Amino acid sequence: MRAKQSLLRFLCICSFLCFYSFSYADDKTITITTETDNVPNIQVISSDGSENNMKIYKMLVQDLKTTGHFNVYYDDTLKTNVLKYEIAIQDYKAKNIHFIAQISHKKDGKKLIGILTLRDLIADKEEVTEYIQEEMEAYPFIAHTMAVYLNDYIKAENVDWIKRYVIFSKYTGSAKSEITLADYTFTYQKPVIVNGLNVFPKWADKNQREFYYTLIHNEATIYKYNLYDGKNERIISSQGMAVVSDVSRDGSKLLMSLSPTGLSDVFLYDVKTKQITQLTTYSGIDVNANFINNDTAFAFVSDRLGYPNIFMQNLSPNSNVFQLVFRGRNNSSLSTFGNYIVFSSRESDLETGLNGFNLYLVSSQSDYIRRLSKTGTNRIPRFSYDGDSIMYLRQSNNENAIGIIRLSINKSFLFPLKSIKIQAFDW
Repeated sequence: MRAKQSLLRFLCICSFLCFYSFSYADDKTITITTETDNVPNIQVISSDGSENNMKIYKMLVQDLKTTGHFNVYYDDTLKTNVLKYEIAIQDYKAKNIHFIAQISHKKDGKKLIGILTLRDLIADKEEVTEYIQEEMEAYPFIAHTMAVYLNDYIKAENVDWIKRYVIFSKYTGSAKSEITLADYTFTYQKPVIVNGLNVFPKWADKNQREFYYTLIHNEATIYKYNLYDGKNERIISSQGMAVVSDVSRDGSKLLMSLSPTGLSDVFLYDVKTKQITQLTTYSGIDVNANFINNDTAFAFVSDRLGYPNIFMQNLSPNSNVFQLVFRGRNNSSLSTFGNYIVFSSRESDLETGLNGFNLYLVSSQSDYIRRLSKTGTNRIPRFSYDGDSIMYLRQSNNENAIGIIRLSINKSFLFPLKSIKIQAFDW
């Protein structure tokens, strides 16, 4: 009975969380329109039509489109994409193609090795690089790493986020969920924590070696799991909710949602000393705290107005609380980067008139607000590690997808999710 009550209490609070030119301005809340005339043209080509080659080829095309630092040319039919060497080189130059990226591959046991031949038609030089993955299913990361190399080659803005792991929890049955690794398109997926109700994964460091998650059994317990040695360290338990909602940039401090005696409050946890400090003592629900303003304060969701909204407080117990968002009456999820906050707000869909959730970007330093979505249900926004991209979960017309918003180029991309019920994710 005690375990059942704890689970119901936890899920109740979870419901609250879920429903209630290349130069550009530094202010991300301003809508950016990029100049594409100065963007180099790249032709992506496959050396042959084999299955592995075409997988890497298609993924690289998608990656280059998503980064937005090239005008990407490719063959939609995938039938005439084999380079004819010297004869074709002149043809490509005549078409104002600046670079040719040719994909090939080889196998070494279970390893898959992708080979990128880059022909720089401006400098008249050629570079060949190889990319190794230990398992065939991880081929997306070959393409992602190729995209980073091409981006760095032209000295464009850093896009290392494209080759980082996404970690997410997905429901697999009644009171069951798994923690799974993925690439940003969710093409690659590998379960790492199975059996039981495993929820709210959060990366523990920038190197993505460890992550925190919550296991719900007799009580909610936070663990830290090491992907490399399999160590699973218990951190703290709570009879109600126990979630790591954010990790400081240096990994030394955690913001937690805990409810040891009643509804949830925000707590600060020191990873080295294991000291825990309660930051809020509100009688209602305070959850989803995220560090802000260079880790000197935190933004969080609270129902202290009678509905979920977003507030800010300094990192000291019971200090003054300030309202950050003055739009909507259900702002239930958020993510932060530096001084910026992206949040989901419930409102009427502009096209259908039905209720949905849209994403907005605000700054703690100004009153300006930038709308990031227009239709559908858009939830669980998460900043990339560099703050220039936002991943979110989108639902529209009974179809689910992962969305990527590229703030600096003002473009969005959707990647369909098939038969996956995502509970939470981090990247």
